[in-house]
Amino acid sequence: MVTGTLRLFSEADLDRLQEAVFTVLERTGIRVYGEEFLAGLVQCGAAVDQAQRVARFPYPIVADFIEEHRRRGWQPEREQGQPPAREQIGLSGVIAPFYFDYDRQTRRAPTRRDLLDTIHWADVDCSPERQVDLAVTMSEVDPRLEPIEAYALLLEHTRRPGGAYTLSADQIPFLLELSEVYYGQKVFPRGPDFMTSPLTFGGRLAEHTLAAIRFGQRHFSMGIMPISGSNTPMTLAGTVVTGAAEALGAALVIRSLAPEATFSFAACNGTTDLRKGFALFNAPEALLTNLGTAELFIRRFGGHFKVAAGSDYIDSHLPGLGVAYERVYRAMAISAFTGEVFHLGGQGTLGAGQIFSPVQFILERDLSGALWRLGQGIQVNEETLALETILQVGPGERGSYLESEHTLHHCRELWFPRFFQRGPFEGDEIEQRRDRQMLEAANQHYKDCLARYTPPELAEETRRELHQIVHRARQVLLA
Repeated sequence: MVTGTLRLFSEADLDRLQEAVFTVLERTGIRVYGEEFLAGLVQCGAAVDQAQRVARFPYPIVADFIEEHRRRGWQPEREQGQPPAREQIGLSGVIAPFYFDYDRQTRRAPTRRDLLDTIHWADVDCSPERQVDLAVTMSEVDPRLEPIEAYALLLEHTRRPGGAYTLSADQIPFLLELSEVYYGQKVFPRGPDFMTSPLTFGGRLAEHTLAAIRFGQRHFSMGIMPISGSNTPMTLAGTVVTGAAEALGAALVIRSLAPEATFSFAACNGTTDLRKGFALFNAPEALLTNLGTAELFIRRFGGHFKVAAGSDYIDSHLPGLGVAYERVYRAMAISAFTGEVFHLGGQGTLGAGQIFSPVQFILERDLSGALWRLGQGIQVNEETLALETILQVGPGERGSYLESEHTLHHCRELWFPRFFQRGPFEGDEIEQRRDRQMLEAANQHYKDCLARYTPPELAEETRRELHQIVHRARQVLLA
């Protein structure tokens, strides 16, 4: 398999970045919402300004945490051994507020029907080893209730449901009830898990994290999303410093109430196009700040750091090969610089995670096989050396490799796309139609999967209890 990683920084660069991160945490600190966290930070030795809600962290506190984090041990994925021969592709867990309607060729607000269709399709078409996650929100459902109703639909309509997601702490009890009815035990939902730039442990994050600690959760995945030029410095190194300080600061805040907590981190950095006034997440500068923050953690702070959502956050808005190009470019850079396995991900999102397109998902899954195959590298053994066959065919006077048993035995190991068309030139008109035909074939495949869907077996009593919990949540949260 392919091993090794590229590097952005020299040791001297890392020294300066690390020192800058320590300086930010000690002199500027983290703004912290949540009185219990502020009280815990006082007990841990942080310098807390209660009026400003700011906690500053002396060097020894930060250094001790990093040393403990390093002792957990970490290796890049590609150093851990050969990945499976087959990529397992499913939905990423990014829940989009828009849906791309391919038949109408428009971005629109998703409905309950769209959510059910994506669940049904994924149940039929995604890797059976992967859970089926939520892909879109229901625009006609009040946001105070939507995560609860969406989770109930997920439990009811797929054989391998993923997790719930919550927007606010008052939704958590109902989501726990739903999971207990379905699984026989409570499963804590995902929720706000990103810092607010610059350097803020926000109110929703504090509420959700405190509920998770009380539930007994002791591993936390913390995200950062600094945007160069908007809420962090315009320069790439300045964004790396700010983001790294936010990640470490989040961990130190949580450790004030859960001393035994462990962490993994993820960056979803962007950069500001000041000409037009909007954020880009897959510009080369944005990608570099993600990779730079990851490298700083991997080489100095103990690893356990990824680019958030992998190759999900790209900037194109319409399905097609342009989006696939953005995804491949991003995925290859992430793999090359962080040591993750080569994979596209097949997430199907557009517009920086704001739009979900099943057609794009299907197209990307088709292309992802090529990147996954690239990551397998070249296997060298007696069979793959093919020495006996080479000697048998010789210079070609005793036959050809097309006629050999060795070719017949190995020809199906190649990557064969289903929708992406390869082959000889067949004329201008045919070639110009290929992209549209590819997208239409993917859309038809989506419809075929919906037609093949059959509901999972679910006890009527369980179904009734799920509905009752949603009804009760509606009465309480929308009162």
